[in-house]
This record gives sequence, structure tokens and C-alpha cells, in this order.
Amino acid sequence: MERPKDKLIACLETAFNPRSIALVGASNTFGKWGQLITSNIIAAGYRGKVFPVNPGYKEMFGLPVFARIANIPESVDLAFVITPANTVPGVLEECGDKGVKAAVVITSGFGETDQAGRDLEREIVKIGLEKGVYIIGPNTMGIISPYADLFATGSHSRPRKGSVAFISQSGNLGNQLTHWAEQQGIGLSLFVGSGNEAMITCTDYLEYLEQDPKTRIITLYLENVSQGVRFLETATRVNRTKPIIVLKGGRTEAERTAAASHTGSMSGDDAIFRGACRQAGIVNAGLPSELLTLSAAFSSLPLPKGNRVGIVTLGGGWGVVTADQCSDNGLTVPSIPDSIVEAIGLHLPPFWSRGNPVDLVGTRDPDAPIVAVEELIKWDGVDAIIVLGIVGRNEVVHTLLHSVQEADPDTSPELLGQIKEMSRNYEDTFISKMAEFMETYEKPIIGVSLTRTETGTVRPLPGRRYSGVYYQTPETAVSVLARMAAYHRDLAPNLK
Repeated sequence: MERPKDKLIACLETAFNPRSIALVGASNTFGKWGQLITSNIIAAGYRGKVFPVNPGYKEMFGLPVFARIANIPESVDLAFVITPANTVPGVLEECGDKGVKAAVVITSGFGETDQAGRDLEREIVKIGLEKGVYIIGPNTMGIISPYADLFATGSHSRPRKGSVAFISQSGNLGNQLTHWAEQQGIGLSLFVGSGNEAMITCTDYLEYLEQDPKTRIITLYLENVSQGVRFLETATRVNRTKPIIVLKGGRTEAERTAAASHTGSMSGDDAIFRGACRQAGIVNAGLPSELLTLSAAFSSLPLPKGNRVGIVTLGGGWGVVTADQCSDNGLTVPSIPDSIVEAIGLHLPPFWSRGNPVDLVGTRDPDAPIVAVEELIKWDGVDAIIVLGIVGRNEVVHTLLHSVQEADPDTSPELLGQIKEMSRNYEDTFISKMAEFMETYEKPIIGVSLTRTETGTVRPLPGRRYSGVYYQTPETAVSVLARMAAYHRDLAPNLK
């Protein structure tokens, strides 16, 4: 016999991988929610069937429009409801009669407003239960399911396919983070703006993601947790095999008031929540940006099996700062044996640091950085490597070549082009080599770019299990590495 949990998971699987969708309240009027979501779905290349529903149109975006969902001649897996709040109960009734199993209710005006809104929210839940329609939302910014090519949010960001699932009780913050994820190369398996969570809660999504093979990392933005004991029990279990990273909103009285008016939620005591998460080994983020920086590393790198760090740096100052940061964050920077000093020294001038951090003293030997990393990573005395300043030199070379061209217009364009190509090829080779080392030795290599780059934090590599991860600052790299080491330390007995 199918249990309620099994039925919910099956419905969510259909919702996130639908063969057909109805858009109730679709529009082609620029700026309306019905237009934003409908145009996003079509432009992103959703592979299933799309049925716009609006009695005021006959055709939209080259598709026939139906006056009611009942008029659609085929079955519908998922409905998006983008009509005024007072019409939503009737729409859900029709969805149930049509056999639609799940509905994403974009519409606001429910529990986040006033008593009338809360009463209306209870009404739609009652209808959903009676009609067998599972409700995502209401008051949600939508969902993104990259593996189904379904991008159904008001913000038209298109993060690549990946292994990070993101559940957010705030649609605006969720959309901002998915946009950042696209910019930084972080691949998503799923995004859900859970909204008011009138029927499907964050804990329900965790249970779905627990069995989702595409998801390896789960990130959560929460303002309120209903059924706190159930959430913690579920999160603790899931976190043993799929790291969970949580950002909790509503820490101050002002934030709690904003949360209540924003999603209709009442936030609990933040200190108790964070303490419970720490006991469960769940990773706490303090800022929205940390959700991304942590997700980038957890989804792209092997976990460190200890807290010992090897540092390779293009310049000495960065190495000193990074070593200090390691000490402040519970990581150690061990001395390296003479055999490694000798092997690295073959590629460096005699005045190099001869220790850890390995200062490459700005060497122009292209083999030196790769040799230094390999000698350290294959040594059983370190659990992770931080590399500073190798990636990002491309941008420095480009500015140098521009200056040369400005100063001497007669400089051969072919020569400048060759130098630019050599620089790009070297960086690509270095990133690929780091991924190869991580696969061979199962240790993370975290990079820090020499300068700000336009290529993002994560550098995915076709055919490789791990990706390059390059942050903008040493403190970010160290902080992320320390969180990864702590997660492994706390949960090592459960990890495969």
C-alpha cells in the first residue's frame, strides 16, 4: 500500500520532471507575472507540452490558449497558477477535476497578509487535500528544474545542470542566488521557492531530495521551520550522506517581523536552531553569499579527511596571510620534509621559501606550480591544498598586452595574439591538471584567483569527477575549507 510520504515523493517527482504543464493566467503583456513565467519556460526550451490558459486570448507565443484548464484535450502533470488570490480555490478545483497532481501557486495574498489571507490559505489546502492536488507555495517565485529544462521563475536566470538543490522560503533571495549561481558556474539540480509552505514543507522537500540521484548537496534559506523535531530528525539523517547548508533568517526582532510579513511565517529562536544544526553536523551559513561559496566547494571537490593544509602561492605575502587564516580557523600548516623541498627546488631559484607555504617567488617556470602542488598533494602529511595566484594571471596578461599595444602600436598583432593564447592554454591546462590530481589523490585543491575573473568560481571540466574552484580572496578559501574539514570530522563514520 502506498504511504502518504511515498505519494508525496511521487507527486514531487512528477512536478519536477513533468511531461506537460498548464499555465493558468498566462499572458503576453510585458511585465505581468503570467508573461514573465510563460516566456521564461518557452525561451528556455522546456521539452514537454505547454498549455497556456486564459479566457482573454486565443493564441500566445505561437501556442493555442485555452479558456479553462478543463478545455485542454490532453492530460496535465503540473499547473502553474498565476491568477488573483480569490480565484485560486476555483482553479485548484478544476485542477483536481482534470487530474493534475501538483500545482505551483505563484499568487500572493494568502497567509503573509492578514486573517482573511490566512483563511483563504486554509481553504486552498483543504481543496488540495480533497482533490489530490499537492500545492507548492502559495506566494512563491516558482521553480527551476534544470534536468527537465524547466525554468519557471519570474527572474530569467538559467543555472547549468549540477548537483546542488536549493530550497528557499524567500523567492526574491532565491532568485538572486540562482542568478549568482549562473554567474559563478555553480550547477543546480533543483530550485524551489517554497513560499508560504501551506501544504508542502521544507522537511518534505528534504525527504524528496534524499532519494533524488541528481542531488548531492542541499542548500536551504529558512525563516521558519514548522514541525521542528521532524525537520531536525530528517535533516540529521539526510545530512549524513548529502551535506546540508542552511542560512537562517529572522535572527533579530526586526528580521522576525519582516519574515512574518514576507512569507507569513513566525521565526523561532535563532540560537536554539543554529545550536541544533551544529549538533546534527549541518553547515550553518551566516550570509547569502556563503550559501554559494560553500555550495561551490561541497559540490565540486572531494572532502578533506583532516585539517592539514599545503599552501602554494605566487607571492610570499599571500602565503603568510593564508597561513594566519588557517591558524585562526582551526587548520594547520605543517612543515614539509626535505625530499619535497628538494623536488620543488629544482624548479625555483635558491632564495625561495623552502617551506610551507611554498612561495613560487613569481617564477616564470611553467612547470613549477604544477610540480609544487603534485609534490604536496601526494604527501600523506597534508589533507588539502590551497593554491594562490596561478589562475587569474590571464587577466593580468591581457592588461599588459593592451598597454604594450598602446605604448608601441607597431607591435606585431600576431605576437600579441600568440601570447594571449599561450596564457589561456596554460590556465586551462593548470585547471585540468588540478582536477586530475584530485581524482588521483582524493584531496581537495582550492584556488584563489590572482585577480577578479569573468569566468566564475566553479570551472566544470567535461569527463572529470571534480571541478576547479577559484575564489577571490584567501579568507574565503580558508573559511570554506575549514567548514568542509569540520563536516568530515563530525560525520566521517557515516560517509562513503
